[in-house]
Amino acid sequence: MVSARAEHGVWLEDGVARLARNRLKQLVKEMEASGETRGRGQAAPLLVEHLVKISAACPDNLRGIRDRALVLMHFAVAGREHDLAFNRVRDYAETPGGIQADLRVSKVCPRVVFGPLRLTALSLPRVRAWQAWKEAAGLTDPDGYAWRRLHNRWNTVMDSGLQPEPIGDIVTRAGERAGIAIRFTGHSPRCGLTASSRLKGHDQIVIARQGGWAPHSKVLAGYLEVVDQWEDNALLDVL
Repeated sequence: MVSARAEHGVWLEDGVARLARNRLKQLVKEMEASGETRGRGQAAPLLVEHLVKISAACPDNLRGIRDRALVLMHFAVAGREHDLAFNRVRDYAETPGGIQADLRVSKVCPRVVFGPLRLTALSLPRVRAWQAWKEAAGLTDPDGYAWRRLHNRWNTVMDSGLQPEPIGDIVTRAGERAGIAIRFTGHSPRCGLTASSRLKGHDQIVIARQGGWAPHSKVLAGYLEVVDQWEDNALLDVL
């Protein structure tokens, strides 16, 4: 409804949004009653414990080096596939404090994201993984694509960048390679950073800033609820 008004100038009568919401609720109930399912549902969150396994399982060849760097960066910036697909080398600035990622070509919210450097098991490898990929792929042109396709046969770096869908495929294959039973998708690193950050006690506004959500986004609140329902539960310390 908001997009119809703001982006297309469509005038809607008062109460249309309420009627539409009520109709959607009715359809959901009918689908549940009949057992009908559509879509794959919310993406499975890719958590820190999964990142450790994925990073360790990536082979030490060009494809493995790229995949490790991509998945770690994907998680760190709480990105969508579109956020990373069109990044250039210059969009990742290495600073004494960590990596500053300029997600200028974003599907929804262009933003600058900061990946602070901390002496932990994963933050240092994230920086090193990017440096290793940049060196191995010979990414010397700051205007060249940061995340490149590899030739299917020769496994050489190509000039063209990865499209959003192949980025999701890389995330899925990385989980399979690590022997993780969960099927991850391109949205899993984004969900995973959200859940992991909430488990560490970070506020919704801080998480929203990292992932490009509105401060009080209902979508983000839904992701956080998955964590909060266990961490802020009425049964805690009762039974």
